[in-house]
Amino acid sequence: MNDLSPPVNPDDTSDHDSPWKSAIEVFFQPCMELLFPHVASQLDWHHEPVFMDKELQKLTSDSSDSRRHVDKLIRVCTLSGEYRWILLHIEVQGEPETEFTRRMFTYYYRLVERFDEPVVSMAILTDTRKSFRPDHYRQELMGCSIRFDFICVKLLDLQPRLDAMLASDNIFALLVAAQLIAKQVKNPRQRTDAVLSFYRMARKKGYSRQHIFLMHDFIEWMIRIPKQELDYYNEHIDLIEQEDETMGYMAIYKRESFAKGIEQGIEQGIERGIDKGRAATLRKQLQLKFRDLDAAVLARLDNASETELELWTERILFADSVEAVFQE
Repeated sequence: MNDLSPPVNPDDTSDHDSPWKSAIEVFFQPCMELLFPHVASQLDWHHEPVFMDKELQKLTSDSSDSRRHVDKLIRVCTLSGEYRWILLHIEVQGEPETEFTRRMFTYYYRLVERFDEPVVSMAILTDTRKSFRPDHYRQELMGCSIRFDFICVKLLDLQPRLDAMLASDNIFALLVAAQLIAKQVKNPRQRTDAVLSFYRMARKKGYSRQHIFLMHDFIEWMIRIPKQELDYYNEHIDLIEQEDETMGYMAIYKRESFAKGIEQGIEQGIERGIDKGRAATLRKQLQLKFRDLDAAVLARLDNASETELELWTERILFADSVEAVFQE
């Protein structure tokens, strides 16, 4: 059985912002490289970032707070030989609000006043309102004015890059893709299939077990699994893990056989065994999702190539019909 227990939200609401606080801390470097590459290229990643949440809380204790505001204060080292520290303020903004730019400015001047060091202020916007694009704060009175510009990334703008992010080795790209899907997919079964798909992709990409589980927890939080889908979810998680174990054993056997100089015919037999295992797992998934399978479908599975099996295995988690899985 799997050891991934999907969290159940008693209020059945999707609090998409809470996971970002942990995600940014755990996957800070891939986050920066994906969303803020210009800044990331100027940091010395040999020096561990220092997260200063307590300092930020001291500076913002009188500010109105809610679950929609996730703030991380990170101290990093730049590539300059002076080992100069920069305070990075990253704001994860969930839903549009009129006071957002003012709050960004308030945090900025308080940080400068407190530490007397340069501050880079950045915002990640996760809302779905296309017109909400704050990137500066301006105040003017009687000829006296001030303008504060900050770096802003809107995840909605990454929608056209969804396929590229799913194919990327950047683990944070999968989290962003999950956030985009969480905002768009409302059908319970499709949401569940989305979580399963992300879990499968993470395992295929070869991330560490710890990172896979951390990423999976974040995605489960973003894409809530409805209670009525839990049995379906757990059954498919078990199938994915069983397939993974089978593939692992076969891969080990294949490497050992090669090292001992086993003939190519045996190696090809192992490959066919792997494909048969994939076909059997896919057949079971199809039966669970679409019930009875006709003879034509079974024949395609029996004669499928490795490439076809991989493609169909990815498609099944989003497909709404057998035909959609096998479409040319």
